[in-house]
Amino acid sequence: MKVLITGAAGNAGIAVSRLLAEAGYELRLADVATPPDDVRALGEFVRCDTRTPSDVEAAVTGVDAVIHLAAWHCGHFPPVSDRTIFAVNVDGTFNLLETCRGNGGPPVVYASSMAYGWRGVYSVTKVLGEELCRAYHEMTGASVAMLRYHAFVPGPYLDFGARLLRNGVDRQDVATATLAALRGVTEKDIGLFNTIVHTNHHMPAEVVARFSALGPDWCEEQLPGARGLIEKYGIHIPERVEQHDLSEAEKVLGWQPAIGFIEFLRDLKQRDAAGLDVTDLVVPGELPT
Repeated sequence: MKVLITGAAGNAGIAVSRLLAEAGYELRLADVATPPDDVRALGEFVRCDTRTPSDVEAAVTGVDAVIHLAAWHCGHFPPVSDRTIFAVNVDGTFNLLETCRGNGGPPVVYASSMAYGWRGVYSVTKVLGEELCRAYHEMTGASVAMLRYHAFVPGPYLDFGARLLRNGVDRQDVATATLAALRGVTEKDIGLFNTIVHTNHHMPAEVVARFSALGPDWCEEQLPGARGLIEKYGIHIPERVEQHDLSEAEKVLGWQPAIGFIEFLRDLKQRDAAGLDVTDLVVPGELPT
């Protein structure tokens, strides 16, 4: 099966491309930028600006499924204009789906966002993107999975750990959810499916709701020494943990996240025991290996 991955040079695209190659898929990698050498070597690379219909036609022709990750986001650095965000995220998505419609209607996995809504231009582009996916499904009958990813942008290691308690998700969980969604749209008749991609800390509801009061003790029960690590490294503890019901993703796609706050603390404990300095450690949105 040949799979097109748009945005293959981006943070998600890199992780998804590596995982799909390991799973045995034939890849066509599309982006305006060139992926890292090890990623480019995983498949056929085509330079593609989704705002240009001829680029999209060259990328889509001959593939069996599409993973559409290409997008600008509001937190991009260096920043881009709202006009550019809208053009890439909306016009680009329209061009892609319209081209797919003219090429047999392959199944699609669409990268949405938990920013979905009406709070800004980027948020609105995800609303419109999902509506375009809905229209594509209605017009072609193709299976479409829309994944509302939480944040996985690169950043400081300690910030990554704290973010898992709020709006963060490990990049490798993003990749495994995307692979599960690809299998869902190609191997099952899932129709139009939408799910959140976030962490699952497996905490009791009362700990989720009162994490600042109950969380450190709960973490200590799961991992001896956790409370001391939280204090030593000044990890910010929120009043409550952001947690979503991920049961539909497990039921429909067979997917569950693997990395939560305890897994982060376990990694930190190993680094601390080894005397490693993590204060300047930067991660790509996943626990470093």
